[in-house]
Amino acid sequence: MSFLEFLSSLFAGLFGPYHPSADASPEVPTVDTKASAPPGWEGEPPYRYLDVSRWQGKITLDGWRKVKAAGYKGVMLKTVSTNKKLSKRADGLYIDPTFETNYRNARAAGLDVGVYYYTYAISRTGADKELALLSEALRGKELTLPVAVDVEDNKLKQLGKQALTDLTAYALARIEAMGFYAQLYTYTSFANSRLYMGGAALKPYDVWLADYTGKAPKVSFKYNAHQHTSKGSVPGISGNVDLNVTTLNYPRIIRKKGLTRLREGA
Repeated sequence: MSFLEFLSSLFAGLFGPYHPSADASPEVPTVDTKASAPPGWEGEPPYRYLDVSRWQGKITLDGWRKVKAAGYKGVMLKTVSTNKKLSKRADGLYIDPTFETNYRNARAAGLDVGVYYYTYAISRTGADKELALLSEALRGKELTLPVAVDVEDNKLKQLGKQALTDLTAYALARIEAMGFYAQLYTYTSFANSRLYMGGAALKPYDVWLADYTGKAPKVSFKYNAHQHTSKGSVPGISGNVDLNVTTLNYPRIIRKKGLTRLREGA
């Protein structure tokens, strides 16, 4: 017996044999929420979360566990969009190819999950088609973060400000009717120039605002969630990731209101 083997035998006798856990993961850095909160957020550390799509590639279950261990609480997953190359439908609509796996693994890792869809709709007919596919994607799933409509594409600029505001409000109302917590996602300059954010049509709805200026967004309307960078670095995910903060406890609100699942018949 070598000296090393002798020591190993001695320790085994004193403390029992050592068996590394099959689930053990390398240590990951913890997010310092106070130091990294963007301008405009005060008081308690905000709830930090991210959003991902096919652009982040394959994220494994272990990757999602690292996201959780790093201090992030939830994720918004991309669901529906339009892309002729990715779609098998004549209208070009498709469900993000990473959605199902990300939904399953993010929940298994203990993260809150919500979704967003990227709209190209310029009519109620187009919006209805997007929402029908969204409904299909969400059937049987439980969400504890909002369902957001992403209103930012240049194609939408062909609509007048009032027409786009009304169409956006229509989509948000449909999301509510489906049984979910409806949310509008857009960015500062688009919101200020293309939508009547403080008007009667959109005022009832929650806003998730993208603004990467490093300063408090220059807006006159209320927003509850802030996407403050598109170049975040997150353990468990390769490449850049969008990072978000909110001071709302969306999971508590959503569960209390019973807005976690698609309504029967929706």
